[in-house]
Amino acid sequence: MLIIATLSLFYLSVCLIPPSSGFPILSPSTEKCDEALASPLPHTAFTSSSVFSNGYAPGYAKLNRRGGAGGWSPLDSDHYQWLQVDLGSRKQVSAIATQGRYSSSDWTTRYRLLYSDTGRNWKPYHQDGNIWQGIVAHFLRLVPLDWSEEGRIGLRIEVYGCSYWSDVINFDGQGVISYRFKVKKMKIIKDVIALRFKTSDSEGVILHGEGQQGDYITLELRKAKLLLQINLGSNQYGSILGHTSVTTGSLLDDNHWHSVVIERYRRNVNFTLDRHTQHFRTNGEFDHLDLDYELSFGGMPYSGKPVGGGRKNFKGCMESINYNGDNITDLARRKKLDTSSFVREMHAHTHRHRNLSFSCVETHTFPVFFNATSFLQLPGRANHNTVSVGFQFRTWNPDGLLLFNNLDDGTLEISLEDGKVVVHINVTTATKNNRVDLSSVQFTQSSSSIVFKI
Repeated sequence: MLIIATLSLFYLSVCLIPPSSGFPILSPSTEKCDEALASPLPHTAFTSSSVFSNGYAPGYAKLNRRGGAGGWSPLDSDHYQWLQVDLGSRKQVSAIATQGRYSSSDWTTRYRLLYSDTGRNWKPYHQDGNIWQGIVAHFLRLVPLDWSEEGRIGLRIEVYGCSYWSDVINFDGQGVISYRFKVKKMKIIKDVIALRFKTSDSEGVILHGEGQQGDYITLELRKAKLLLQINLGSNQYGSILGHTSVTTGSLLDDNHWHSVVIERYRRNVNFTLDRHTQHFRTNGEFDHLDLDYELSFGGMPYSGKPVGGGRKNFKGCMESINYNGDNITDLARRKKLDTSSFVREMHAHTHRHRNLSFSCVETHTFPVFFNATSFLQLPGRANHNTVSVGFQFRTWNPDGLLLFNNLDDGTLEISLEDGKVVVHINVTTATKNNRVDLSSVQFTQSSSSIVFKI
């Protein structure tokens, strides 16, 4: 009996924005973002957790192809298997189609989609209600969740989308971009600010602008949440207080890209993080944002004045920074000092400061997620009488085993018990002298770190 699995198509909606907007151009607005991205790739672009045999290699997992055994199948059909595709560069992905293995009873009926820029730090795709949103990714990984009861896991795929390009700036915590107004004082009734960022730091100023009359706007990471503070003006008698503060998101120091849009018209503000929007009205009675001289991205401006609150500069990457129609990242990259090509009613230009680079420097560390049954096992060190381990962690759970190690004469356990770190050493030889040095234990609301030596 010939069985061919039904083709399933996984759509992600794509929003195309006209080039004049200054947002990243996914493709020309007259074209669809539906190119076949996977089928032209070489076999080496496909990898997997395991292979049933040579004919079932991941390179054969191309839609409608019959090469090899007609698709990919792993050695074991369980929830630890995955198929990965290297798209060659960051792409806008709009849809994924899947098939089972050709002429077989092997297919996949449900899978989890992960995506990444590096192939190490993965982010799961989440559907927002009935809306499928487009993603930008260099690597895709499909993890089968359900498969054929008559056979085993079998998979062929196609990825649809288009090219993606945007200016990227890497901030090392020292550099700042200043978007300077040629008109010293700006009286702004409408703002549209858009950008994307990724970072592994929980604190940092993303943008800031202020005026001598007390107006200001600040967007910053605080305890891995996004905090927007805006003041359109207060009076000297204190009867009108304009300060408004709104917080959104959490755990934004995950080194994944996050998109932010701030839209303000008079006192009405839309504050959007990763397509989730908060609507609010600013406090006070004033409608205009009065800013002096400049708007800075990546930190506080170098004004010579003391920085309030011990604020840190942003450390990480930003792309597609757009302020009222001007592409800030593009202007900074080109060191554009001639303002004639992008003059608006404010007549502005940008300055590039030190310690900025126009590519995203990837971190050498990446997080690992553990569920209730998973663990990471590393090889031991024979003939050594010391062990030194350091790691960072964060969890909502008050209890759990962090580390376990077999010693020559006992065991070592480090665990969370009622939210506290507890070290257990069980020694079978009473004559041995064991010492534990907890050289660094730090706890914050966003993460905790431990370094110890035995």
